[in-house]
Amino acid sequence: MEKITSSKRHSLITKLICLCIVLAVMAAASPCQAFRNLKVGQPIPEFSLKGIDGRLYDRSSIKDKICLITYFRSDQQRSEKALLALKALAEKFSGQPLTFLAITKDADRGSVENLNDTLKLPFPILYDEKSLFYKDLGVFVFPVTGIFNRKTLLHYQYAGFRDDFQDELSGQIRLLLGLSTKEDLEKEHLKKGLQQSEGQKKSNQHLNLGIKLYSKGLTEKARQEFKKALELDPENTDALIEMGHCMLDQKSAMEACAFFEKALKLNQRSADAKIGLGMAYHMQGKTKEALEILKSGIVLCPDSSKIHLELGEIYESLGKTQEALQHYKKSATCALNLMKRGR
Repeated sequence: MEKITSSKRHSLITKLICLCIVLAVMAAASPCQAFRNLKVGQPIPEFSLKGIDGRLYDRSSIKDKICLITYFRSDQQRSEKALLALKALAEKFSGQPLTFLAITKDADRGSVENLNDTLKLPFPILYDEKSLFYKDLGVFVFPVTGIFNRKTLLHYQYAGFRDDFQDELSGQIRLLLGLSTKEDLEKEHLKKGLQQSEGQKKSNQHLNLGIKLYSKGLTEKARQEFKKALELDPENTDALIEMGHCMLDQKSAMEACAFFEKALKLNQRSADAKIGLGMAYHMQGKTKEALEILKSGIVLCPDSSKIHLELGEIYESLGKTQEALQHYKKSATCALNLMKRGR
């Protein structure tokens, strides 16, 4: 077993860890909102963006058509799910006067191209290299989707990704195409149970407030908000994950495990839950289990700074110098990429 004895390398690792922590704090996600600078009924700002196909797209490209514009991140699971749902919608409404544009300001074009190759999207991905369109819209969370009518006026906007994403957008598209009425959509909401219960809505309000408080370092106040969120909706996966991290902050690894495990039962593909569970296992000295869950998480989210940082710490504790350094460096690189993307 290779032992870590070089003080110089220790210094390097320390700097890398500090860099990751600082960048992670600076890159914290904003509260859940859609377009800050654009309201329903307002026209889409002028834009001129180059697509992955080499073509130039501007506002005239969507004139006289219903257009769905989605801002996404190539390293985010929610964004990938949103793009797949949009792909399904594009296929469902094929032949209609409808166009889709996916936009990113990711610096890593290789990741964007790989994502496009994997998903085989039937619509173009555009690069907002200088983040000008991003700023004009006031994008506040990823992914975010706006539906624009034939006059390029904002008709509807959807922040993030939830289970109702595809159905909600489908309903709004049918409304603009004249295939459904508002009354039809209301009946569908009631029939399919797409409307959140009052408890779920309030739960998400407490969740979002807790996230704001946590980002400001007010951990105990944040924990109280997450607790209220779970009292209102025990299956709020995001609240379970946030509560798990609060438990980790309090060094309560066993309690943290319970929250992360419940979140994984509700969503087996949650990379965030797997990261948290790996951290909880590591805190308990369950190295084998920690490595196993973190490696499965990295399959879902290969560019996660947190996963690489945690793996680096585990390998360092095992005396595996090279593996530790590889993950520390990867963690720093991922964190820097997030900063460049303006997360």
